[in-house]
Amino acid sequence: MELIKTNKELKEVCKILTKAKFITIDTEFIREKTYWSQLCLIQVCSEDAEVIIDPLEDGIDLTPFIKILNKKSILKVLHSGRQDIEIFYKISGKIPYPIFDTQVAAMVCGFGDSVGYEKLVDRVLKKKIDKSSRFSNWAKRPLTKKQLHYAIGDVTHLHQIYPILNNKLKETKRTKWLDQELQVLTSEDTYNTNPEMAYKRLKIRSYDIKTRGITFQLAKWREERAQRYDLPRGRVLRDDIIYELSSMKPKTIDEIMNLRSFSNGLRLKEGMINEIHEQILIGLSFKEDNLPKLPERRKLPHGTNSRVALLKILLNSVSEEKGVAQKLIASTQDLEDLIADDLADIKTLKGWRYDIFGKKALDFKNGKVAIFMEENNVVLKEI
Repeated sequence: MELIKTNKELKEVCKILTKAKFITIDTEFIREKTYWSQLCLIQVCSEDAEVIIDPLEDGIDLTPFIKILNKKSILKVLHSGRQDIEIFYKISGKIPYPIFDTQVAAMVCGFGDSVGYEKLVDRVLKKKIDKSSRFSNWAKRPLTKKQLHYAIGDVTHLHQIYPILNNKLKETKRTKWLDQELQVLTSEDTYNTNPEMAYKRLKIRSYDIKTRGITFQLAKWREERAQRYDLPRGRVLRDDIIYELSSMKPKTIDEIMNLRSFSNGLRLKEGMINEIHEQILIGLSFKEDNLPKLPERRKLPHGTNSRVALLKILLNSVSEEKGVAQKLIASTQDLEDLIADDLADIKTLKGWRYDIFGKKALDFKNGKVAIFMEENNVVLKEI
């Protein structure tokens, strides 16, 4: 393992990496007190190199490594790589491509929903990882040998896991399944921090226009302020306070201060109450045309919960039989939509999901087949 601290060292190692067919990548970062992640380490492993790049070294220029990330002939392998990709996207304005996410691949291969790296290493390689350095202060220098050993392990084990998962995908003819799932990770929309879209992070509590107007405006204001001052959203204004304000719709500062959250001693920076009041008034002034369109209110037929419960039995059975995580096949909302409409525009009724589960679910829902227990197995039989 080599610790890269200079531009000369980085250029030399990138000459080695550029010849690789695939590289495994991980990062260590800190985000607890900031909006933007502070990149502290980049770990990389190829067949010929195991390196840790220190982006906090004075004068370090990551351009040679960014070129590796954008080189189409090199596959970039990550585990649960969304935050890593987000960091690189902010640095370079480009999403690394092509990529392979071992957490997603593991779900396709039947290792369960959102399997963690430690568990995957244990199940695939039969190795245990020492996670005692997991919550290190990665921004503090110098780094200890124990920290560096832990950090490099996140990519060396991954380098062994990738070929195993990739071969299993080929053997089961599920490579295209994975490609479909990775489209979210490679879409710029996934990393969109436009304040106008911030409302999507909040749950729709009411279709009332004034409630929606306040929610939309406060979410936008919070996002703008969080980005401007590099603060976590919750440090600007918590979600539950936005919900309370949008529900109560206070029109004066006195009314705001009398709300439960504020009367309980909530501390805000000077002037923020005035800003919050201003944003509420803006939100109250919105007309329907000023607000984003919402999906139509879902009207679930009577008895949906019990029907969904039955479909979950079928889903669990198919998941075990096919070796695919339930989460990938269908969510509870997908099942509710399927109950409501045979032609629902959901992932469960498309492509490979329809082939292994969607068609069976529709047949069961419409009384064409029944679920039986046979020799301790769940089976479907035509009626």
